[in-house]
Amino acid sequence: MNFLNTLTNAQRKATGAIGQPLRRLAKRSLGLLCLLAIASVAVAKEPQRVTVTDPFAEMHTGPGRGYPIYHIVEKGETISLLKSRTDWYKIVTSKGKQGWVHRRQLATTLAPNGSAIDLAAPDWQDYVERRWEFGFSGSDFSGARGLTTYLGYHLTPNISAELKYTQAFGEFSDSKLISLNAVHQPFPEWRTSPFFTLGTGTIAISPSSDIVQVENRENSVLTVGGGFFVYLSRNFLLRLEYNDHTLLTKRESNEEVDEWKIGCSIFF
Repeated sequence: MNFLNTLTNAQRKATGAIGQPLRRLAKRSLGLLCLLAIASVAVAKEPQRVTVTDPFAEMHTGPGRGYPIYHIVEKGETISLLKSRTDWYKIVTSKGKQGWVHRRQLATTLAPNGSAIDLAAPDWQDYVERRWEFGFSGSDFSGARGLTTYLGYHLTPNISAELKYTQAFGEFSDSKLISLNAVHQPFPEWRTSPFFTLGTGTIAISPSSDIVQVENRENSVLTVGGGFFVYLSRNFLLRLEYNDHTLLTKRESNEEVDEWKIGCSIFF
């Protein structure tokens, strides 16, 4: 019994020691993405002002027909377009009322100079000019089942930064990998577009056995990889990816982990 208590306490201490570097890396990575978000807000364009030329426009409390209508924008009224979400636009009237209007009811709006405004549905061009991206995928992590979620921010159409979290479930051990990656997309205007990635992070490996005394490990990781983005429609894309992870160990040779993954993403 004393042996089992000692083993349990040792495993708890090892898990705590592994968790601290992961938490530090996560905080730094999230801090970087927050700074990028602040920067994107700082350079955001002024809201576009348009004049409603349809007989009326129904203003909903949210971006969907399931949200109640609480205000009617009349013909000839000037509104400002704040942002869009799929086929819905968040607007603010000249009297300060805010709500969501379907794109179809703004089809014939006019700019202040009287020119027509093209409010096209989200399409391939929105994909090329996307800023934020969020997705998840399933993978083969050197024989283990892996699940990955990521958040990405596009600095330019060609360069983006991604924060990834992967958890792999193997027969003899489980792994948790958190990493920060740079992604280069040389041909962002292609509907099936190749990309290359380079990243660094930390992996925590926890043996599944509770009987044999085995050591939890924590290693730094270098990642190189590549794959394809496949634009599907609207705000959705398919992501096919291969990663070669190099685990920097204290042994004479490092470990290599191959990862194949497929997943879906949304952009906004």
